[in-house]
Amino acid sequence: MLAEKTTKELIPILDRSFSEYIRLKYSDGNGYCRCITCRQVHFWNDGYIHNGHYINRDVKVTRFDERNCRPQCLSCNSYHSGKIYLYRQRLLEIYGEAEIEKLELIANLGGGYKAWDLQQMIIEYRQKVKSLKKEKGL
Repeated sequence: MLAEKTTKELIPILDRSFSEYIRLKYSDGNGYCRCITCRQVHFWNDGYIHNGHYINRDVKVTRFDERNCRPQCLSCNSYHSGKIYLYRQRLLEIYGEAEIEKLELIANLGGGYKAWDLQQMIIEYRQKVKSLKKEKGL
């Protein structure tokens, strides 16, 4: 039961659903998604594609911000520290300078989530994952 869990217990639960959502959202109709930095293509759940974060996921306030996240391959995300400069360049192409500066400002202000917020996000992203899987036939 989600209501009985602490914030610390809820974050890894949300991480799983949110990661699935990001990878599915940016996958094509066959479930393949492209790494935001190196552009390699992988199946959304083959273990070689992650939910990469532009602003480190340790920054709680932007950890689950969709603007901060895109599919990223294992190599770029884990072995090359996210290739942050290239990641930022790609986000600039998508959102523009003003939106990225806003995201960076939010990260610098700090903050986090309450247990209730995380519970609601878990419910929301589980539903979104379910819908995307159905929509894409996965």
